[in-house]
Amino acid sequence: MKTFIDYIKQYVELSEAAEQDITQVALLEEVPKGHTLLKEGKTCKRTYFLSKGTIRIFFYQKGKDVTHWIYPDNMLFTSWSSYLLKKPATEYCETIEAATLISLTYDQWQSLYIKHPELERFGRLIVEEQMAMIDDFYKGYYFLTAKEKYNLLIEAFPSIIQRANLGYIASMLGISQETLSRIRGK
Repeated sequence: MKTFIDYIKQYVELSEAAEQDITQVALLEEVPKGHTLLKEGKTCKRTYFLSKGTIRIFFYQKGKDVTHWIYPDNMLFTSWSSYLLKKPATEYCETIEAATLISLTYDQWQSLYIKHPELERFGRLIVEEQMAMIDDFYKGYYFLTAKEKYNLLIEAFPSIIQRANLGYIASMLGISQETLSRIRGK
């Protein structure tokens, strides 16, 4: 739980009362590699903090598994549109390493926001950061070369090669595994 509290403190000053309230309601889970947290068609009810491990968000397009995003440890994640809009998810969420997760429901966060204004600010800052990161990624997805995409990913997440399957990485970058192998070989 300490890693999650420390993560929040990177964004806002956290009162002791807020810290205690988070600790009381947060769910701490240890899940194995390959565990599915969310399936397409189900509504995501939790925001997760990945204390340890790696998460992959993916969907199926014409029967093909397509990686949308890979989250490293010490990141907050969820199926954002499903969670925020309370609608069925269009993606899957699975662990690609054994993981330690800390999560809260949408309603738990709302109660904490009302009781502790610093947490409402934290929530806003996280959503802003996620939107900026996704915006940057997709601009790059359309305008960068395969090598530039790979270099940008390695800069943002240096250990990804050791932690995620190369097929997942290639899929996330929108390139073939063969192209990724050529880029890595240079």
